[in-house]
Amino acid sequence: MERAVVITRSPLNLGLLWLLTAISSIVFFEPTPYDILGFTLLLLFFGLGLRLPTGLGTPVSLLGVYIITNAFASALAPDPVASLRPLIIHFYLLGNWIFFICLIYENPARVLKVLYSGYLFAAIIAVTLGILGYYKLVPYTEQLIEYGRVRSLFKDPNVYGPFLVPVALYLVARLESATHGEKFVFIGIFAFLTFGILLSFSRGSWLNMAIALVLYAILRPLIQPSARVRRRLMLQTGVVAVFLALFLGWVINTDHIQSMVERRAKLQYYDVQAEGGRFSRQLAVIKMALVRPLGIGEGQSRLRHNFGKEPHNIFLQVLIESGWIGALAFYSFLVLTLVKAFKFLFQPSTIQAVYLASFVCVIGLLVQSLFIDSAHWRHLYLLLAALWGPMLAWKTDVMNHWWANEAAANMPTDDEA
Repeated sequence: MERAVVITRSPLNLGLLWLLTAISSIVFFEPTPYDILGFTLLLLFFGLGLRLPTGLGTPVSLLGVYIITNAFASALAPDPVASLRPLIIHFYLLGNWIFFICLIYENPARVLKVLYSGYLFAAIIAVTLGILGYYKLVPYTEQLIEYGRVRSLFKDPNVYGPFLVPVALYLVARLESATHGEKFVFIGIFAFLTFGILLSFSRGSWLNMAIALVLYAILRPLIQPSARVRRRLMLQTGVVAVFLALFLGWVINTDHIQSMVERRAKLQYYDVQAEGGRFSRQLAVIKMALVRPLGIGEGQSRLRHNFGKEPHNIFLQVLIESGWIGALAFYSFLVLTLVKAFKFLFQPSTIQAVYLASFVCVIGLLVQSLFIDSAHWRHLYLLLAALWGPMLAWKTDVMNHWWANEAAANMPTDDEA
């Protein structure tokens, strides 16, 4: 049965969505402008008739189990009040995930373009301010820099750096359909964002970026059925790789950046210190999880009577705070998402390259999450929605017909390539 596409037909609504992601890099205080506008749009658009797509039952049920077990563990915690704020944030972010899915479901190509366009604007602003602060070209540089590392309008360089990775991969995906003039612009912005990631001196974001780029380079030719287009994509990937290597080699060859990169590339004191280090805390989490199957509650791991700081591992944090059942539900949701998204990669469409960029960024982010807690990162839920929205839209006959026709008209054949 045909669905009414209401929200994404309005230029005003699309403009508000663009604005939402365009302000997503202003997160040095909470609630952020993104949170306020996002919650407002969620209420407004659902009030205007935004619909929940069919097919969300399993993932929502898994996340529902995760949230319920989390809330139950929080209620039993010695300090349940400390769990209230992070629990509310978790509810909001999961609501944001559903909200973005509903919007993307209405018109995947159009909505993803608007959301990523605003995201790109936010990233450019963040990197610009970060570079100006790093070279002390603006006042109040202490607000933009932390211990010689760029954090821009974020609270932490380790969040600022990963925030830039998805939009950098988006530019790589856009190169395929860009004109010659646009290619130079996209490569220039890509280099600019890469420099911003470098100046975060975040080892996790470097790893995240490397994994995403390598996976994109491997998977993009594999999911393209045309042999001639595959060769063109491999050549394009090679050109981007050589450019990136030369650019990074030139940038790193400055004394201050080179010394900082060398220092950050090594294990830090807070990684390996015997008491309270990152790895010692993770071992303590595993030991406590074995005797606390119901979990200790949302946000409780950072309290002094538990560990004093987060375990810096989202998977262990979910395990200790939500318990075994909650962790199993959360892990199952991630596995389900990646398996279904990987299968969908091979479905020809006008957004195949952008979809792949979102997919590899989720993998890169999850690998980075072995060393950091990313459960409250806003762009994680946008990326997960970018995977689920098109998948669910494809299942409907109306979208299948529309998308197949558009894909056939836009996907190059062997003769055209």
